[in-house]
Amino acid sequence: MLNRVVSVCSFLMVILSVVAFGLGAWWTLISRISAGDGLFMLAGWCVCAMVFSYRAIDPAYLDAVSIIKAR
Repeated sequence: MLNRVVSVCSFLMVILSVVAFGLGAWWTLISRISAGDGLFMLAGWCVCAMVFSYRAIDPAYLDAVSIIKAR
């Protein structure tokens, strides 16, 4: 059960990272933040989304049969 919670939380973190990436891109385009700050912000959120996406899509924890086998 804990692995499923971690997987769902990782998926939510991926969604947050994608939203923050888009927000950072928008802020850079409208010059609210500088290009250098925007580059670091976009790179950070992109790395965060990639790291958490590997954990969120792990098929061992999303398999419906694994719920039955665990009991």
